[in-house]
Amino acid sequence: MMRGTAETEDLVHDVFVRALRGLKTFRGDSSFRTWVLHIATNTVLNHLDRADRAPFAGSLDEPLAGEGSDRRADVIASQALRPEDVAINNELEAAIQAAISRLPPAYRAALILRDVEGLAYDEIAVALDINLGTVKSRIARARAQVQGWLRDYV
Repeated sequence: MMRGTAETEDLVHDVFVRALRGLKTFRGDSSFRTWVLHIATNTVLNHLDRADRAPFAGSLDEPLAGEGSDRRADVIASQALRPEDVAINNELEAAIQAAISRLPPAYRAALILRDVEGLAYDEIAVALDINLGTVKSRIARARAQVQGWLRDYV
């Protein structure tokens, strides 16, 4: 659900601190994984509600996070794909990320938990603390919106 590495690491830390502090409240009504995902989802949704989400405005000359001195431009140039394919893939990836970012946070959370994390619908219902029917409708609406926004790229 998060794109920025620094924000993601901070939020992961927050999730684990909250999970450790709240461990005594875990009743076992759901799996431990689902309980932690509920904490993680709420933490991210709360962060997204507070944060102004600006698009990436980095430079190709900046080093990649965790990649040493490799620059974005060097990594793109070293790929086995033709430059045109790399450009198309990057454009499509950016369009998909932008479309998902445009979704309301509740729709985005449901979509990512299902299509990226691979959770079952009932696990998503527990993680988001909503009805199963609501999970299904949010995912269906999110998919429809993303598909509508991506019609030009497909």
